[in-house]
Amino acid sequence: MAIRMSGLMSGLDTEAIVGALMSAQSLKKTKVVQAKTKLEWKQTIWADLNTKLMKLYNEQVSKMQLSTAYTTKKATVSDPSKAKITAGAKAVNGNYTLEVNNVATTQYLTGAKIGAKSVNDKLTDIDPSLLNKEITITSGGKTSKFTVTADSTISDFTQALKDAGLNASYDTTQRRFFISSKDSGLSNAFSITTTSVSDAELNGSAALKEALGYDKMSSANKKIVDETIEKLKASGVDTEEHDNKAFNAALDALAKASYDNKKSEAALAAKVYVGAQLYDGKYAEIEAETREKLKADYYDEEGNLLEGKTEEDYEKEVATQANKDTIAYVNGQMKTEEVQLQVEAAAFSGVSAEDIEALGDKAKERFYKDGITGFEGTENLSEESEKEALREVANAYAGIDNRSDELASSALGSLGLADIAVDEEGNVTVNGGANDKTNGAIPDGMALIAASDSEILLNGAKLTSSTSTVTVNGLNIELTGKTKEDEPITFTVGNDVDGVYDSIKNFLKEYNDIMKEMYHLYNADSAKGYEPLTSEQKEAMSEEEVKLWEEKIKGSLLRNDSTLSGIMQSMRSAMQGTVQYNGKNYSLSTFGIMTGTDWTEGGQLHIFGDSEDSVYSSRDDKLKKALEEDPDAVIATLTGIFGNLRQTMSQKMSAVPNYSSALTFYNDIKMKSDMRNYEKDIDAWETKLADMEESYYKKFTAMETALAKLQSQQSSLAGLLGGGN
Repeated sequence: MAIRMSGLMSGLDTEAIVGALMSAQSLKKTKVVQAKTKLEWKQTIWADLNTKLMKLYNEQVSKMQLSTAYTTKKATVSDPSKAKITAGAKAVNGNYTLEVNNVATTQYLTGAKIGAKSVNDKLTDIDPSLLNKEITITSGGKTSKFTVTADSTISDFTQALKDAGLNASYDTTQRRFFISSKDSGLSNAFSITTTSVSDAELNGSAALKEALGYDKMSSANKKIVDETIEKLKASGVDTEEHDNKAFNAALDALAKASYDNKKSEAALAAKVYVGAQLYDGKYAEIEAETREKLKADYYDEEGNLLEGKTEEDYEKEVATQANKDTIAYVNGQMKTEEVQLQVEAAAFSGVSAEDIEALGDKAKERFYKDGITGFEGTENLSEESEKEALREVANAYAGIDNRSDELASSALGSLGLADIAVDEEGNVTVNGGANDKTNGAIPDGMALIAASDSEILLNGAKLTSSTSTVTVNGLNIELTGKTKEDEPITFTVGNDVDGVYDSIKNFLKEYNDIMKEMYHLYNADSAKGYEPLTSEQKEAMSEEEVKLWEEKIKGSLLRNDSTLSGIMQSMRSAMQGTVQYNGKNYSLSTFGIMTGTDWTEGGQLHIFGDSEDSVYSSRDDKLKKALEEDPDAVIATLTGIFGNLRQTMSQKMSAVPNYSSALTFYNDIKMKSDMRNYEKDIDAWETKLADMEESYYKKFTAMETALAKLQSQQSSLAGLLGGGN
């Protein structure tokens, strides 16, 4: 920049003079800047208005033009504390009964407390025997395996559970594992098992094979024994019950294999036991069948004894026939005469305690001939019944005799967990036994919530769901509790008049809101004389004054706007239209939907008779009455009128070359073009003003230079004249 001489010679305030000259010239640029600012504000107002119009179009008009918007259903439930029921448009009107047998649960496993204080603790430091153990994790139908190495930590195991699709964590404060399925239902149940087999199991299996003469068996019988031992291990034993079918079937197979191999003494003891088991289970079944068959010979249809019949005779005949049929059944299963006699002796109540005890002693003597033991208290065996004795012997050989030791036999026991297996039907076994604390299957300190599906009876039909919500035939049933037996919930599905009425009200509210806003923008007060403030003007005013000034201008920017007027007029025209139905013309006013008497509302619509309308609530509610008495006419009218409104709005937001984009109600393209032109004009003015300012300074500099030369010449001349004296 050239050096400027600011009044050194002339004594003039050059800066002030140039500033005053430039201020006058800058007014033209300021007007362009103000015009650009107002256009920016106008764009913002239109963009906001466009968003609201699009929202009305997409969320309300497009929905209310369809008949499905008026076919909503409502379910009225007798006990909403047990189920929340929502009826969809496809739900069938009518009365329903609902029984909630179960609400879906998520499988959740809380481990027992262990010693590990950190997630970085190594598993083999917790239990050295875990080394090389393989843990199988099954979740959601997918199986993964985690092998314990010398470096495996609690964190590694937790991550393996997560990778398998489970929620898993180790709480270092409680020192427990917390494991759960991510979703409820049987399909999301998980199993965690190990491949380790305890020494007790191995020894028990070997002892059982030895007692049965396994080495001398045929390959077919060996296969029976191998498969049966696995069934014995998997079935578990509940010493309080005698109807474990899997266990009984396993013993039956063992007995057959051993008897065929001529190990008669061991076979006899096992088969007597099996026979007794068959009797226990089969007798109850046969006795029930017999009682039903003979009932007609003793009682009439109302349950009264027939003439000449007594209850004692009925019970005696039932018992006799049931015993006879049971023995026939057992004999059919056991083909040796010796076994048949033993079974018959055990089957009748007349068998003596001495005979039962002797049979138990005989079994003990044979099975413990070589000093084989497998459970505590063998010295008291002679005091137990024949069934209990043989059961415990078989348990010992299968390696599942002592439930209190089972946690230690699982590779997961030292981690506070257990082997959890869930089959396809949702049956849970813990360490090979039933999911039951009473028999020790669940180790102390560990807690297990089994996964389950929701189960309901809807009008007698059983339905299930993996979640607490059951969806069926247009009904959405959210379960919150079980119903009591024989106390079903009742509910009714019908047309939701109030729901449809509220939908129409919501639509009109949004329509009125946008129409009200457009009306006020179009009829805003003039802001003549108000222009956007310059930075100097803002500095001279307070923030509140600046805000009010700018709001005054912004509020007037769409005053008498032709585009805005066109939108309002077309929307009002569509809403004032008529629809023909069944030979009659209908409009919104037919159902009491009309404009109010206050012209300042700008044509907003009211539902005359609406209880929430403070002005027109006292009028007759024609809309609700029509929805109750003639809903088809209402639906035909509203879908037709709102369909016309949608078409009108669609046309208004169609793309116009060089003026507007698609889905835009205003001239966005034209405004952007004008904005670019303003920016070009401002740039041009800035260049022009800079050149003009530079020109002024050059002229003043030339003047100062000329004055300096003149003064220099005068000084020289004065010197010369003075020198002549």
